[in-house]
Order: sequence, then C-alpha cells, then structure tokens
Amino acid sequence: MTDRTKRVVLVMDYGDVRGGLEKVCIESALALKAQGKDVVFFCGVPPLDPRLEAAGIETHCLGVSDIASNASRLAAIRTGLWNRTAGQKLDQVIRDTNDLSATVVHVHCWTKSLSSAIGPVVTAPDVRHVFTMHEYFFACPNGGFFDYPRNGICGKRAMSLSCMVTNCDVRNPAHKAFRVVRQGMQKTFGRLPRGVRNIIYISELQHEVMRSYFPAATRFFNVSNPVIDEKPEQVDVAANEAFVFVGRLAAAKGGVEFAHAAKAAGVRAVFIGDGPQKDEIRAACPEAEILGWIESSQVAGLLREARALVFPSLWYECQPLVPLEALAAGIPVISGDWTAGRESVVNGRNGIIIKDLDPQGSFGAALAALKDPEAARRYGNAAYQMFWADPLTMGRHLDRLNTVYEAI
Repeated sequence: MTDRTKRVVLVMDYGDVRGGLEKVCIESALALKAQGKDVVFFCGVPPLDPRLEAAGIETHCLGVSDIASNASRLAAIRTGLWNRTAGQKLDQVIRDTNDLSATVVHVHCWTKSLSSAIGPVVTAPDVRHVFTMHEYFFACPNGGFFDYPRNGICGKRAMSLSCMVTNCDVRNPAHKAFRVVRQGMQKTFGRLPRGVRNIIYISELQHEVMRSYFPAATRFFNVSNPVIDEKPEQVDVAANEAFVFVGRLAAAKGGVEFAHAAKAAGVRAVFIGDGPQKDEIRAACPEAEILGWIESSQVAGLLREARALVFPSLWYECQPLVPLEALAAGIPVISGDWTAGRESVVNGRNGIIIKDLDPQGSFGAALAALKDPEAARRYGNAAYQMFWADPLTMGRHLDRLNTVYEAI
C-alpha cells in the first residue's frame, strides 16, 4: 500500500479522556504518531491530555466550555447552534500545509463544543475527510434514537414532524426544541450529513439504523474500536458468583430491570456505577451490591470476580466496550437483541442474547442458565477462545484506519 496520508488532523470536542469516545481518539492519535504520521489534534474544551504534547503531537485547543458547563445560557445556545470561531480556526489548521492532498481530517465528535460550523470546512471539496459515528447525532436530535420519558427506543423518522413535536428529551421540552433547531442548522448550513463523503461505523446495528440518512454516494467503512492489547489470564467464572452490571444507574441502561430479574433468579447482583436509579435498584433487590464509580483501571479487576456480565441497556448503543472487555477475559455476556452489544455475542456459545427484560421470560432464563457453574465455565471458555482468535487490538484498529485513509 502506498502512503497517501502523511498528515492526520483529528477533531473532537474534548482534549482529554472522559469516556470511550475520547479514549479511542486520543490513543489512536498516539499510535498514529508512533507510526510516523504527522498528527494534529484539534479540540474545543481543555485540558489537553499531557500524553499528546509529550509524544510531539501538534495540538490546538480553543479553550472554550462545553454547552452544559457554559456559565452563560445565552452564549451556550449561540455557540451550541453555530460556533463560528471553531469553524474558522479548524479551517486554518487544516490548510496549514504545503500539500493538502496528503492530509486526512478525521472527525470524532462536534456536538458538545465545536458545533456543526465545522461541517462546511471538513466537507469542502478539496479536503479528504472521514467521520467516525460514535452515536447517532447525524440524524437524531438527542443523539440516541431513544425516547427518555417513555424509556424506550424511538421508531420515528428523525426530524420528521412527528419527531420534532415529540418530547423525547432527557431534560425537558425546551431542551428538545433547542436540539431540533440545532439539528436544522446542522442539516442546512452545516452540510451534515448531506456533505459527508466518508463514514466509519463501529457496529452493524449502527450502520443499519443510519444508512438511509446519508447521501447515496457516501462510502461506509467498518472499523471497530480497539478494546485491549495484552491478553489477560482467563477468569475461572465457575468459581465466581457475581452477575455484574457496569454503567450509569439510569433508566436507559436497564439497571432496575436487572435488579428485579436478579432478585427473582436468586443470583448475586453487583453494580459498578452510580446514578439517579440507585435507590430504585436497591429497593428492587436489597441484597444487591452497589459499588459506585470505580477507577477504570480497577474495573477490570472487579470484572475478574464475575460469573457473567449483564448488559441490559434499553437503547441501541453503538459499540459498547464493557461486553468486549468481559469476553476478552473469558467472562460470558448476557445482552439484549435490540442493542449493538448483541454483535459480540454468539447466542449459546460465549453468552446469551435475550429477547426481553422479563424476570419470568428470557432474561430470567439466561440468569438461571449461567447460575450453573459448569454451564458458565463452558460459556467462559468459548468467550476467551473466540475473542482472542481475532482480537480487537490497537494494531488491528490502525491497520483498518490506514486502509480507510488510503481509500478516501
């Protein structure tokens, strides 16, 4: 393969790791730099991860607040709809080169601080670009195709009249109205998604949900996020008893449903996380252990005490990493068939795909099946073998990224 991409400009809202999205962007920046690429990192919100500068990566941070933390509501609304400065500065950074044809602009996110003002800049005819979809903001005003007041997946066509008049927002109708206006700005002045020529998707479910919102000429590339590089010792899940949930204790994540099912099945439930449903979970299953938020470096250790990972999220998700991290350690996964978590599970081999969250239905049956130590051991052995037969490492991620960069 010839190297047509000497320079990569990575774009996202935040300068440090705040979740899986930022982790993928920053660690891929470091890995691309280690490969000899001329990497440029552009973001809106400080602080910058110190590893970027230490690696010799050129950094540009606007030094702004994100929408949620901006002290001025008026300024938050204005820049949330259209951050003109972000577009102007990014254009300068992209074009600060003697050979624009050897530059690829890779956008990871823009909705929290940069706004769709970057859209016309990135999708300009002479700019080689690719966007990674980490959520559903290209189409859906709330980014998740999820109706929060009704606590279920939304089947409406994004930005249809029915969509726009429905209060699906996690906050209030006024916030939904802001999101609709923002989405209108994005679709028109921002040229997103109509100007997008290249998209990376991270799960087949995401591709299925989003394909119809893009122009017919848009090219789609499947590049899974990296999960783990070092192969851990396999967990002996038969020696463990805990069925573990990792995530925010909020309605969309299904924690209360797990608590009810665990109580009915008589299994030990452990929750790693915190959130507004903490008390409701404790009421549903008083015996449950709620550990609160744990340092990410410690989560892997706690997972090693699991019989199984339970992933009852109620929304689509994109490419949830915790189920993959569990499988990498030989821990079977229980996942709903409506979420992208299902794509890492081969039903009846490395985990169980459930059709409902009913304690008396398939959810309860899955917990009961893995309550048997020998059955859990069989699932765990398969999980470990299957993951490491084709592991999602940073090396594999870079190979696919570079293939995309060459192709666009």
